[in-house]
Amino acid sequence: MKSSLLQELKDKKVGEYLLYLGDVKQLRLSSWKGFELYIKKPGGILSLEPVIKGIFSSGAKDGIQSWLDIVYWEELEFQKDERFGKKILLSSKNLDSRLFQILGDLIPPGGHMMVSYEGENPIHRNTIKSLSIRIPPAATPLGFLLFRSGFQLIKDWYLSEGGFEGPRKLWAEKAPDSTWAKIFYGKTATQIRLFQEKERRPELKALEEPARERAIEILKTIHSESK
Repeated sequence: MKSSLLQELKDKKVGEYLLYLGDVKQLRLSSWKGFELYIKKPGGILSLEPVIKGIFSSGAKDGIQSWLDIVYWEELEFQKDERFGKKILLSSKNLDSRLFQILGDLIPPGGHMMVSYEGENPIHRNTIKSLSIRIPPAATPLGFLLFRSGFQLIKDWYLSEGGFEGPRKLWAEKAPDSTWAKIFYGKTATQIRLFQEKERRPELKALEEPARERAIEILKTIHSESK
C-alpha cells in the first residue's frame, strides 16, 4: 500500500547521519498518516526535536496522488556529544538537499508537497523576507530545496479560512506528465526571468544576490530537462 511508503524513510542516509522514523499515527482520513522524522547520529543519538513533522497522504479517488504537508527544522540540537557537537545546521553541510530529495522521492508525478515557511530557523526567516520583496518562490531558500527535489512549480500558498488556515507555506507540484511538465517549467521560467530583469537593489543585496544565483541554476535545470 502507498501508506507503507513512509517506512522507506527508515535509516535513509543523510550525509553521515541516518533518518529515524518516529511513531506513525492514523489521522481522521484513512489515507492520512501523521509522522515525525528525526536525525540520528552515529552511535544512535537522536535529535531532541524532529527535523520533519507533518502529514503524509497516500492519495484518494479521482486520481488524487500522494502528498506531504510538513514543517521543517534545519537547526537541530542533540544531547552533548564530544565527537559531533551539540547542534547541527543542515544547510551548512548541504544535508538539507539530501533530506528533501528523499522526501521528494515519496511523491509521484501529479503529487505535491507543502512546507511551512513560518518559523525561527534561518531558512524560514530568509524565505519569508524573500517573498516579501517579490523574489519568486522557487528562488527562495526553501523553494529552491523543493525545486531541486523534483518539483517543477513552486507557489506561495495561504488560504484564509477564518482562523483555521494553518501556517503559510510553499506548495510544490510535480507534473503528472511531460505536457504538464513543460507548462509548469514554463511558468517557473517566466517568473525567474522577470526577476532577473529587475533592477538590482543595493539595500536588498543580501537576499537578492543569492536568489539570482539560484535563478541561474533553476534556468539551467529547466533548459536541461526540456531538451
